[in-house]
Amino acid sequence: MSYYLLEIEGKARGDAEAYALDQLQASREQVSFESAGQTTGLMRLVKRDQGVLRVLPVDATPFEVHVRGALLSIVARLGVDAWIIRTGERDENFYVELGSEESGFLIGKHGRTLDAIQFLVNLIVNTRTRKGQRVMVDVESYRERRQKSITKLAERMAERVARSGRAVLLNYMNPYERRIVHLTLEKDERVFTESDGNGVYKRVRVIPANQRGRSAEGLEEGGRRGRGGRGGQRGPGRRGGETAGGNRAPRGDDEFGEFPGDDSIGNRVTEERPLDDDIGNRR
Repeated sequence: MSYYLLEIEGKARGDAEAYALDQLQASREQVSFESAGQTTGLMRLVKRDQGVLRVLPVDATPFEVHVRGALLSIVARLGVDAWIIRTGERDENFYVELGSEESGFLIGKHGRTLDAIQFLVNLIVNTRTRKGQRVMVDVESYRERRQKSITKLAERMAERVARSGRAVLLNYMNPYERRIVHLTLEKDERVFTESDGNGVYKRVRVIPANQRGRSAEGLEEGGRRGRGGRGGQRGPGRRGGETAGGNRAPRGDDEFGEFPGDDSIGNRVTEERPLDDDIGNRR
């Protein structure tokens, strides 16, 4: 099957072409069209040539048209009615924002569905264009609200760490969210941050500045003393993660995660609550 930008069904040829150009914000010189699944014979007369129209890229197809086509095609496959609100440059990324009455479904729990959609868009577009520019996909300003809540969380955790002298471990975040924490606290002389874990979703550890350079064993021992003789023991089967420097993550840290009241739609501000284990279960 050839690569196509968009597929339009159930419209007459002229209407389908006009609709596709409007959705892609493209001119006729920037794309080409082909019919797919065309009806023949008597059914062609009954349906008035309402087949399937595919929009194909050409050499002059802009990067934005590729992005619009990939994103709208993915959303259509999910069976969701959505539209593109705006596009533009943001933080050296190409930013595209969707609107939908089913925004909660597109965002998913903790933004995981949105992250998956963004991954697919980047895979499709950069495979075809070789431009290498990263595409950031948003739904009704979810990522902007998320950025504000994570920034506030990072600042609160820095205050807590500075007062207590004990490191805290935040809940799992994607690379974009971890970067927000790192950038928010990079100029705070009281603390420093490290990513903890493997894979795409990792946790960020906020550590007192006076513990920089200390060994993992020293941090662990300090955490145990801080728990008043309990030894900083974890529940059955719990293991410390790996720090950014490759050392075993110190035990005895305070652990916090941000639990939005309804992260599927991203309307409520996150707040930190104590967790009981490394996968984020509440006590």
